[in-house]
Amino acid sequence: MEPFEIDEARAAGMAERLVAVEGPVTDDVAAARQAGEALRRIIDRFTATSAPPGVLREIVARLAPVEELLEPHGQVVRGYVGTAEASGLGPDRAFFDWSPLLGLANPLAPPMRVWVDGRSIAGRARFGIAYEGPPGCVHGGIIAAAFDELLGLTQSLSGQAGMTGTLTVKYRRPTPLHRVLRLEGTVDSVSGRKVLVSGRMYCGETLTAEATGLFVSMKAETFRALADQRQPRPSPTSDETQHLPN
Repeated sequence: MEPFEIDEARAAGMAERLVAVEGPVTDDVAAARQAGEALRRIIDRFTATSAPPGVLREIVARLAPVEELLEPHGQVVRGYVGTAEASGLGPDRAFFDWSPLLGLANPLAPPMRVWVDGRSIAGRARFGIAYEGPPGCVHGGIIAAAFDELLGLTQSLSGQAGMTGTLTVKYRRPTPLHRVLRLEGTVDSVSGRKVLVSGRMYCGETLTAEATGLFVSMKAETFRALADQRQPRPSPTSDETQHLPN
């Protein structure tokens, strides 16, 4: 493997965009983030609820008008600036808004916070009850997804943004819910189009999980072609959304 040399220009640009994520935004972005946070709070309460059937049916009745309110504004393919993942291929800060891990507007996201820290990417996350696997612990699949997002951003420090080829996670200790977790990702080596990265997750000073990833660089045009090929959103009444094949 060739010795890794950080792409200083790429790192500086990434650092600037990550800081800008927390800065002033346009009204449409602010409104989307506010709605995402409101829905995130509902998900957190609902996944922890012991409400009786009557209350749950009342929730269904009250949510129906919200669904109706959104339906006229649905798009065949969601329109947004940038991408919905953290590979660094997106040219501006908006690509963070819809990430399932980082997205401030995505109610499925915790959300994670990430920033450039010298030659590495650092981050923080707190996972609530919606992400539970073993009792009181974060689901292993969620931990893997968090590493994929973290390392997807980390590999961009090499200047060769790409996509995940392989991801290996080692679970060292149970990762608790509701605690602030610290993450770090580093580029270990670069060989041609292949970028090898590693990451670690800590609760306090305890290492709870670590991961290695092999990313394969790709041209931005290839990624844009994938975006152009996105499939339309199925109708809410479509059989495909109601029944999975056996």
